[in-house]
Amino acid sequence: MCAVHPSTRKSRPTVARASTRPTSRDVAQAAGVSQAAVSLVLGDKWRGRVSETTAERVRQAARDLGYRPNLAARNLRLGHTRTILLVVPELTTEFFAGVYTGAARLAAAHGFGVVLYPSPEGIGPAPDPFASAPAALDGVLASSMAADALTATETALDTPDSPPPTAIVCDDDKLAAGVYKALRRRGLRVPDDVSVTGVDDIALAAALDPELTTVRLDAELFGERGMHALLAVLEGRTPEEGQIPVELVVRGSTAPPRA
Repeated sequence: MCAVHPSTRKSRPTVARASTRPTSRDVAQAAGVSQAAVSLVLGDKWRGRVSETTAERVRQAARDLGYRPNLAARNLRLGHTRTILLVVPELTTEFFAGVYTGAARLAAAHGFGVVLYPSPEGIGPAPDPFASAPAALDGVLASSMAADALTATETALDTPDSPPPTAIVCDDDKLAAGVYKALRRRGLRVPDDVSVTGVDDIALAAALDPELTTVRLDAELFGERGMHALLAVLEGRTPEEGQIPVELVVRGSTAPPRA
């Protein structure tokens, strides 16, 4: 039988129990007041209901305990989640990244979070992403694109015996890039045979050959204006009307039609 020296023995593992998050009841007990008084003070509705001395005692107790109100529970009780769903056609373009940036920045300034949801396949209006959206969200800000637009364009250009148009106006730079491809398949040149324009002025516009004439739209401002309108509705106000400034950027994809 061998003896085990104390220094070589394995020590018993120590299990530390996670500290319990302080509650409003703990604050009330520490301050010697009711939970109702704690709610009034921490909700900044105490004036005229409790004394200044009591209010400061509650605030000090909350600081000493490291108490933080449970915002999720409060919002659920009030019937609000402070969450907005932003629906965009796709996440792969810089334009909608800008829309998200602008919308989320304004939402954060008003205490709202934004959940980003790309619509299926990047086309058409997205179906309700949540089975119980009214319970999960305070509002939805959506942007969608017409389905099958490029397919329809290619079909029209590829129809036998059809007079091709002299110009095609696209509401999206990516769609314009697809039109370039469809025209070239038909043996048509941009802009000698057909002029093409887009909207957004994303980086792709200057990468096409010839460079694309397009309408420059501030994506972040676009998102901000949409969020402004939604916040107004949530607050019971009528959204302000106004136009988003745009700029026509003329490049090599447009020319006067041939005689």
